[in-house]
Amino acid sequence: MVEGSDREQAAGQGLLCPQERLGFRGLLCLIAASNALIPFSMDMYTPAVPTLPGYFHTTAPVVNLTILGFFLSFAIGILVFGPVSDARGRRPVLLGGFCAYVLGGALCALSPTIWVLIASRVVQALGAGAIVSVTTALVKDSFEPESRAKILAVLQMLQVVGPVAAPLLGGAILLVGTWHTTFWALAAIGAVCLALATRLQETVPPGERVQGPPLASLSRLAVVARHKGFDAFLGVMSLFSLPFMAYIAVASYVYVDRFGLTQQQYTYFFAATAAFTVLGPVLYLRFGHLLKPRVMIGALVAAAACAGALVLAEGVRSPFLFCGCFLVFAVCEAVIRPCSINILLSQHERDTGSASALINFTANVFGAAGMALIMLPWPGYVEGLGALILICMLAALVLLVLIQRVGALRVAGLTR
Repeated sequence: MVEGSDREQAAGQGLLCPQERLGFRGLLCLIAASNALIPFSMDMYTPAVPTLPGYFHTTAPVVNLTILGFFLSFAIGILVFGPVSDARGRRPVLLGGFCAYVLGGALCALSPTIWVLIASRVVQALGAGAIVSVTTALVKDSFEPESRAKILAVLQMLQVVGPVAAPLLGGAILLVGTWHTTFWALAAIGAVCLALATRLQETVPPGERVQGPPLASLSRLAVVARHKGFDAFLGVMSLFSLPFMAYIAVASYVYVDRFGLTQQQYTYFFAATAAFTVLGPVLYLRFGHLLKPRVMIGALVAAAACAGALVLAEGVRSPFLFCGCFLVFAVCEAVIRPCSINILLSQHERDTGSASALINFTANVFGAAGMALIMLPWPGYVEGLGALILICMLAALVLLVLIQRVGALRVAGLTR
């Protein structure tokens, strides 16, 4: 059991439980570095992908399995290891996740065939899923409520910057090395995070863990999922992921093929979108406390719906109008995410790992759906993206109305 003096010291640092070896800043660095590692794992080696078919004497569709395999295995890892951490504690699952991640990265670098590379990416992704599910749960376990929303906002910034910075760093690595070097770099970063994670003190005492075998803890996912308010509000948040990932999938086609820009000009527009999206968490930290959650979230969903209508009406006219209209949606998405995650984690006192798993897994599933739906035979990608934004936001408004009517969430100001 934690001594009273330790708890008082932890409270003075803004922690709910003591971290004598890491402290407040060390724990925050571990969580931030772990979350930043994931977008780099997905995107840092993409500049090298075009060279892999020739290197392995295979086809581009087979090479793309290294991306698809990572994405699917990452989602599975999130879903499995979040509940396991509720039963066995955060620390062993996090350390195991980092070990799998480092091992997978090293095996990727040493892969003699494309099939070994695909299998190694699966190992790396399963470790990444464990890391993400545990670090999200650590935010709920470790930080006081007033600090939690701020930390989630910082993590949101990293998730926005990561997908843009990762390919740039991957391209820089290729100037001095090969695709093998990229995976060695990822393994090295994972090893540094692993060393930091060894200093983590467990945040779930044995008496507060889910009882039973580790795999039996997966049943807690159903317990969390039966919370109707949780499901509905998770749907609201995840509906933002669908068109956002659709944009990621087709942005290059829109700017290069639709509007006739060069690849270099496309990167400017893409980087501008990411840069403005970072403003979302900043705006939330600065002004979020001034509005009730119900008012703020309703206004953001309504504004995002208007952005979808603008993309449909004006986005087809020029790249600047398209970018500007989509930026309204992207900033709304970036503001609502940390607020929503904080609300969702607050719904369950014990099953934090399972809640974290469902939050991250559902966002990934909706994101994958968006990448698939944007490929339907729309009149054009701009029209398809505008339609997806508008449809998703109208659905989110309906869910918000239902949540308010039944009072299904334990959040002051969100329900009547």
